[in-house]
Amino acid sequence: MKFIVYALLLVGGLSAQAATLKGSVMDASTGEPLIGATVVLANTKFGATVGLDGNYQIKDIPAGTYTCLVQYVSYQKMEKTITITSRVVVQNFSLVESSRDLAEVVVTASGDRESETSTRKIEQKADNVLNIIGAKAISLLPDVTVANVLQRVSGVSVVRNATGDGQFAIIRGMDRRYNYTLVNGIKIPSPDNKNRFVPMDIFPADLLERLEVVKALTPNMEGDAIGGSMNMIMRSAPDYLVVNATVSGGYSQLFSSRPFSGFSTAGINFRSPSEVAGSNRYPAKPSDFSTRTAQFQDVNLPINGLMSLSIGNRLLNKRLGFLVGGSYQHTYRGSQSSFLRLYGQPSPDPVPNTPIFEFVEQRTYSNEQARTGVNLKLDYDLGRNGGPAANKLSLYGLFMQLDDKQHRTVLGNQLVQIGDVTTTDRSVFRRQNIYNVTLQGDHALIPNQGVGRLKLNWSAVYSLAKSQTPSWTDLSVTSRTSQGADGKSTSTLYINDMSYIWTRNNDRDLAGYLNFTYTLFPTLDVSLGGMYRDKARDNYYNDYSLSTVLPGGDRQVFTSVDRAIFSFRPDSYAYPDSTNANNYSANEQIAAGYIQGKFNRGNWQVVGGVRAENTNQSYVSQLPVTATGKTGAISYLDILPSLHLKYQLSARENLRFSYFRGISRPGYFEIVPASFPGDFFTESGNYNLKHTVADNVDLRYEFFPRGNEQVLVGAFVKNIQNPIEYGFSQLAQNNIVYQPINYGTAVNYGAELVFAKYFSNWGVSGNYTYTKSSITTSKRVYGRDASGSTVVTDVQQTRPLQGQSDHIANLSLMYKNQQIGFDAQLAWVYTGKRINIVSAYKDLDYWQRGTSQVDFSAEKRFHGGRLSVFTKLTNLLNNPIIVDILRPNTLTGYPDQDRSDRITVQKDIFQQSYLLGLRYKH
Repeated sequence: MKFIVYALLLVGGLSAQAATLKGSVMDASTGEPLIGATVVLANTKFGATVGLDGNYQIKDIPAGTYTCLVQYVSYQKMEKTITITSRVVVQNFSLVESSRDLAEVVVTASGDRESETSTRKIEQKADNVLNIIGAKAISLLPDVTVANVLQRVSGVSVVRNATGDGQFAIIRGMDRRYNYTLVNGIKIPSPDNKNRFVPMDIFPADLLERLEVVKALTPNMEGDAIGGSMNMIMRSAPDYLVVNATVSGGYSQLFSSRPFSGFSTAGINFRSPSEVAGSNRYPAKPSDFSTRTAQFQDVNLPINGLMSLSIGNRLLNKRLGFLVGGSYQHTYRGSQSSFLRLYGQPSPDPVPNTPIFEFVEQRTYSNEQARTGVNLKLDYDLGRNGGPAANKLSLYGLFMQLDDKQHRTVLGNQLVQIGDVTTTDRSVFRRQNIYNVTLQGDHALIPNQGVGRLKLNWSAVYSLAKSQTPSWTDLSVTSRTSQGADGKSTSTLYINDMSYIWTRNNDRDLAGYLNFTYTLFPTLDVSLGGMYRDKARDNYYNDYSLSTVLPGGDRQVFTSVDRAIFSFRPDSYAYPDSTNANNYSANEQIAAGYIQGKFNRGNWQVVGGVRAENTNQSYVSQLPVTATGKTGAISYLDILPSLHLKYQLSARENLRFSYFRGISRPGYFEIVPASFPGDFFTESGNYNLKHTVADNVDLRYEFFPRGNEQVLVGAFVKNIQNPIEYGFSQLAQNNIVYQPINYGTAVNYGAELVFAKYFSNWGVSGNYTYTKSSITTSKRVYGRDASGSTVVTDVQQTRPLQGQSDHIANLSLMYKNQQIGFDAQLAWVYTGKRINIVSAYKDLDYWQRGTSQVDFSAEKRFHGGRLSVFTKLTNLLNNPIIVDILRPNTLTGYPDQDRSDRITVQKDIFQQSYLLGLRYKH
């Protein structure tokens, strides 16, 4: 018994003498934490790795004296004798960069451009208000396209396509038209067939070095953004050999419950029959039209495949740098959707503006996408070996292509049990491309280190964006149910008609940029420069409608589309519409100049100046010569001042104030009075449309405690003149179109919070944005007067801006263990309710409900971090997107009606997607 007591006392005494060694490891010059540095006690099993918060901790160390070794790549190794005598010993280390391994120091600095620490530094040192996500963070996100990455940025929500993927960005409640897209600081044109904004789902995320969302414009930036700009900094030439490669595969859960239904585009003709014949007077023949795009094949659980490869190095005594990167993504996505189609105008009964529903549609989408991206960067340093400093030439090339094959099946009249039920199959193949070639020069004309220094930066740019939609096919089939004398029901399928559309557009930019910066005083730099862009835009549209009624007037019984007999009735349908205003060409010339000053004194930085932009815009359409809107031209000059103040409260704290004036130009199609068939309504241009002007104010407090941590708190206000939103206009009797309209003035204001905090290997980051906007527009009301007659009146209604959500939030829980090479992230994104479609009628706007999405990603690294396995899981909770009309719900027997205070008009279900892959880095 005594032996047991003595043993317990001995163990207790040993435990009492066991201690913990903890502290931090920092860069001696900057004070930044060296995440991943190792701290070990020589000749023992005790050691630790510095966590995300910059701290380390070694537990259960027996009392004694040890030699502590601290190491980090490209830093001098530190050895220090430490005596452990107490329960907790705190020891901090500051490492000095290794002077004898200079090449490694350069390597680390180059690679650091993609790290989270680097992006925090860029945000802290920036002249204006912006938010950044670096390549390292992007690779660990569940997202594979830039559009989906954007939803993680503070104040940004995305407009999703039919498969649930993000496509366009809304920044601070300002719809996609109020933002522009840059690649390496150069604006690119859009392949969209009607608008200027760029579909962001065309860009694979794995080609980026970082993604910047700029929310306050400086004078040296183009002025046509009110919400902000999205700047994709592509990977550039490294200082050493770099090889990055990924390959992954996965599937969509949606196709485990139903097959993917696709079609072949083999042999598809990108030109319509009249173009092939070379004449608008060519009478098309049924044999000119292939039925292959309407012959659908089912695939069970198709596999998604993604791969990327980038190689870069620096040659010729480090003077010539290059990087070539490529990405290919082949994915199968889809959705299930229910949609209540409204009649064109509401009823006055039983209350004014009672919506009338024509029928219910069940929509099934199958999308096959092939996304290709190529990024080329060359730079030649003229300043080495005794040449002038900062003297460099750069050549950048970009190629993006997105092939999207969509098969949509619409089954209507679901509530009708006896009678006709119509099914429409739509097959659309769309190819979008963006090309960009930019030649740049950076030159120190007067390479002084102080006063009198003069720098020149110039760019020559060729860009082309285009979209081609050949043989857009719609096939309508009706099922007629009849009841025989015996009481039994029989059903027969009939082909109604088949239509084809050919449409394409090109948007070509030739641009030149010139910027001079002169150091007038040690604390003052003055910049001036300009930009000129010549833009040419053309749009082609042609459609044909084929009849399937037999010569005797009988409808054809449907067996398969390749056996159908087609004809043109009337015969005029065999010819293209020679006066269709969707065929047009447009030109735009923008000349801009600016002057900007940057003043630093003590803790203050002031950046301010003024920019002038002159716009000349014209178009020629295919309308008849006598028609209004055959041609059009407009010219206007904008003076755009801006001021940005930054006060450094401490080495890690900033207080910012920004003011800038921005504009938003109408799209080309928007001023051409042409009609275009949209998904739900006929769309039309508006040649009376004016451009939008807004005054913007920002205030932000920034705190960067250490490493990747940050706290940003800000507020913004926007006063908007002539905002543009889509609404309904009645052009003639029973001719209501959906078109862009100027709506007087609007105001938009809000507040933002961004935070990131780490606790050893755990971290939490997130953001929240509150936005409020208001605009007053005219709405129509159908009611009855005292005599019971229908009366149509116009009233004013105040509502939020289209696309603006009151609440946007992101929250991520992260685990990063440098020692075992494992990262994991659970990410949640929330987008509050917003108006999707603005109605011409009071209280009949389409509102998207607030929606959440939960995603998960993880990565495990092997062989010193060169090889890793990763997974990306999206939409884990399978949350749908639901659209409502905010009116009391009295419907019975209609699907998806789960609320009494609103009418559900659309519900989209996407289900989960899974991805598993390998990544190699050298």
